[in-house]
Amino acid sequence: MRLTQRVHLVGSGATGADLSNPYDCHVYLVDGGGPLALIDAGVGLEPELILANVRAAGFDPANIETVALTHAHADHGGGSGPLHELTGAEVLAPGPAADWLRQADEESISLPRARAGGTYPSDFHLPPCSSAVSIAEGDTIQVGEARLSPIDTPGHARVHVSYLLEGDDRPGLFGGDVVFREGKILLLSTPDCSIQDLVVTMRRLGELDFEALYPGHAGVSLRRGRQHVDAALRVFDAEEIPPNFNA
Repeated sequence: MRLTQRVHLVGSGATGADLSNPYDCHVYLVDGGGPLALIDAGVGLEPELILANVRAAGFDPANIETVALTHAHADHGGGSGPLHELTGAEVLAPGPAADWLRQADEESISLPRARAGGTYPSDFHLPPCSSAVSIAEGDTIQVGEARLSPIDTPGHARVHVSYLLEGDDRPGLFGGDVVFREGKILLLSTPDCSIQDLVVTMRRLGELDFEALYPGHAGVSLRRGRQHVDAALRVFDAEEIPPNFNA
């Protein structure tokens, strides 16, 4: 599903467009004019569906050089190992999340609690990703003619980055699970979720210049992405909490 000149939606689960496994987050493809990158990896249960969507969009999965994760929660990072095995792509994860994926550390991504609460099947386990490499703010990911810049955006998860996209027909932000349409947020009852961190993150996003907002779930905003950040900020400025995405 083509969104802009360089961005395609190639994975999306039950909270989105139902393009791939129901437990998947949105998985975006960035077309660098040859080299390709994926933003987030889905849960890893049916990675071949994501690659089939890559082919249907007219691209060869062999050209996927990078899988860049916003955070390591299972619906975003669980597919990193399987996708690496299928494509050979380098997997980039923020900070210590790379270690968690290499070691299949389920506790650090709050998977046991999510599994017990019915978010994932009872027999689901995090596949290891032995190739995961750490990335941090200040790094640059060159994808052919496009460029991705990671920005620290904790809140939904203690270790979380968003990616600014340059070189497309409009500046964009891959925001993971930080903010959604209408200023909704995604708070979880997990140790790595912090409303205080999220307030700081939202104020920082409010200072950035981008047009398209590519969230981890639900609707994409291609022309007025900043208005959704501004909507969340108005609620925070009133010392209240924006509506939760799951509500």
